Amino acid sequence: MSAPLFLLVALAALFSLLSPAFASTWLKTGRETTRPYGHVEYCTRNASDCRSRSANAGLPAARLGVLNSVNLAVNRAIKPAADTTAFGRKEFWTANARAGDCEDFALAKRAKLLRKGFKASQLLLTMGYARGEAHTVLVVRTRDGDYVLDNLQDDVQPVQSARISFRKIQSPKHGGHWLQITGKTGSKP
Repeated sequence: MSAPLFLLVALAALFSLLSPAFASTWLKTGRETTRPYGHVEYCTRNASDCRSRSANAGLPAARLGVLNSVNLAVNRAIKPAADTTAFGRKEFWTANARAGDCEDFALAKRAKLLRKGFKASQLLLTMGYARGEAHTVLVVRTRDGDYVLDNLQDDVQPVQSARISFRKIQSPKHGGHWLQITGKTGSKP
């Protein structure tokens, strides 16, 4: 293993040990809000992803090593492209893209984490603004706080460190419903 790669692995291990202590913030939600058009269409093709689900189970540990690995792997696997370029449509959401936009990255990460044992109620598509543009990320809800997996960042970030103005999030109780984000809180959901 080369020295730079070893250093990167060592730093990632250290980050995974220290971060949960600093990630004690969750997104605070309010009333139900509008569903994104692309998600409505996605739900017609993937009804099992958009139904009621149990959100009563205790929140899991962050498992930052897994989150970082999945975030980086998907960020490397998908080529950034507008839906019009990748799919010939203005808006199209899929978890199986070789090229796509932020929603496709978030859905691919969600699919990988579901296969690794995370629950759907913990893997929440979240919309907001980053760099002045509408942007979707995957928020992973853990007992250590909410973590953001973003195609614009290779490192997983606690929600309080993400440079995103959060607006709406999938409901943990129903994959087809979305909730307003009203701020951040130190109280577990």
